[in-house]
Amino acid sequence: MRAAVIEKPFSIGLKEVSEPVITHANEVKIQVIVTGICGSEIHAYHGTHPFRIPPVISGHELAGVVVEIGSEVKDVSVGDRITVEPHYGCGVCKQCQAGNYNICKEKSVLGTQEWIGSFGEFIVVPENTIVKLPDNVSYEQGALIEPLAVGVHAVRKAGIGQGDKVAILGAGPIGLGLLVATKNSGATKIFITDALEYNLNIAKKLGATSPINTTYEDAVERILEETDGEGVDTVFIAVGVQSVLNDSFKIVKRGGKVSEVALFGKKPEIDISYIQNKEIQLIGSNMYVRDDFEIAAEAIAANSFDTSLFISKIVPIEDVKDAMNMVDQKSENVVKVLLKF
Repeated sequence: MRAAVIEKPFSIGLKEVSEPVITHANEVKIQVIVTGICGSEIHAYHGTHPFRIPPVISGHELAGVVVEIGSEVKDVSVGDRITVEPHYGCGVCKQCQAGNYNICKEKSVLGTQEWIGSFGEFIVVPENTIVKLPDNVSYEQGALIEPLAVGVHAVRKAGIGQGDKVAILGAGPIGLGLLVATKNSGATKIFITDALEYNLNIAKKLGATSPINTTYEDAVERILEETDGEGVDTVFIAVGVQSVLNDSFKIVKRGGKVSEVALFGKKPEIDISYIQNKEIQLIGSNMYVRDDFEIAAEAIAANSFDTSLFISKIVPIEDVKDAMNMVDQKSENVVKVLLKF
């Protein structure tokens, strides 16, 4: 099969590799139709991701069609249009038993050396990771379910409700997913920051009430001014930048919440005195669980937001190197780039 392989940092190319095969009765083989380029793929491309380590066939945002099923698969059929929740836990530890398999220490993640990802033309996954696409959701929209589920999980974990004021630091795909999820959960004042005007324009179309371009404006001053010095109820960190992390403590209200969603390439330093002084609740948010995936799929099926604003380009898999560089170097105005087989 064809696969885009990250051979080493800053080196990716299309190769012919062996197709994965079903080895367990509960497994499903999928032909990938489209797959997204995520920030974690860029971290892998840089050689800085903690577990997507070259050489690797990465990729975990996908939609495709079932082409083969194992003998014990009951609820999935050949021909089903699907996406995949790209991780699963050990099933026996305390976290898995509590339903928190997203933080299982032994969980398996798609797009690693141990589990070939959707940058390959075919993948094999356990049946319980399959999420069927609603009839009115295209393959391209289906590939957006995963990044949106990241936002859904963080927003549910933070307990966003009607009338909340929130700030989202970073307007990339994860930040925009957080925006959609906070708006759908009832937030009425939504600040979002970025250095790229293109992304902020998309954010405004998706419902952000106060986009802030940090190239020209001090986000801390603006947010405190618009909240009468109080700050927001919850801050979501959607970009792994040192300065953003400490800004979050300045703009959250006393007793408020900071949700850390982003991956940091370098270990950040924080001014921990803010957490003690303001009694800030610092919340980690790691990927998602199935409920988040299903909520995201339902939101797309219900046309709760314009998915076309997310999908900037659809690129043939043969042009994967150019596509990766486009996302990495921000050489063009893009939010989400999809690769198509």
